[in-house]
Amino acid sequence: MFAALRHRNFRLLWVGLLISFSGSLMQSAAILWHVSLLVPDDRRALALGSVGLVRVVPVILFSLLSGVAADVFDRRRVMLITQTVMALLAGLLALLTWSGLSVVWPIYAISAASAAAGAFDLPARQALVPNLVPREHLANALSLNTIMFQIAAVTGPGLGGIVIGQLGVAAAYALNAVSFLVVIAALVMMRVPRSADERRHEDTRAAFTVRAAMEGLRFVVRSPLIRSTMLLDFFATF
Repeated sequence: MFAALRHRNFRLLWVGLLISFSGSLMQSAAILWHVSLLVPDDRRALALGSVGLVRVVPVILFSLLSGVAADVFDRRRVMLITQTVMALLAGLLALLTWSGLSVVWPIYAISAASAAAGAFDLPARQALVPNLVPREHLANALSLNTIMFQIAAVTGPGLGGIVIGQLGVAAAYALNAVSFLVVIAALVMMRVPRSADERRHEDTRAAFTVRAAMEGLRFVVRSPLIRSTMLLDFFATF
């Protein structure tokens, strides 16, 4: 059941992501609570709904481009950049809150920026996993990732409630920033051999263009099964 965890690189990533996702979900709970405190009662529903909107729009805008980036650039380096950006954004949100943040627009802006970074992080992370385990353990690695997400979905908001109740929302944001450092450390400690695909793409950095993204969009439009799956996944977000 835990065969994939015998591989050091995957184990580092799995543990790091477990901590990081728990921190991210803790921050998500903190943001909703924070927004509810900053707006009048008659605007609370709209304000809370807007949190989801500012998160999903960057994902839609950058989804195709991020897939191209994961295909062309070194996935571990892409994750290092995205995780660092998200850590800095969480730290900025903590500092703003500690300094007496009284309006919601900085929360929306930081949430949108973090979602944009996450849009590039997801495909890179998914594409990196096959490089961390042998083919016979790939299915087990994917199953363990699902388990990890489920654990984080339970522990993150639960810890968030405790932290917010005892220390406040700023502390939740700060702890999330620290949780990203665990993933960054794990990525730095990895020794990932370059795959044949990565070596082939070494001389094709120019492929990272809007045209490449549009080619991906045309493929989706022309493939009914993929188009239907993506639409279903999109509407499930709401």
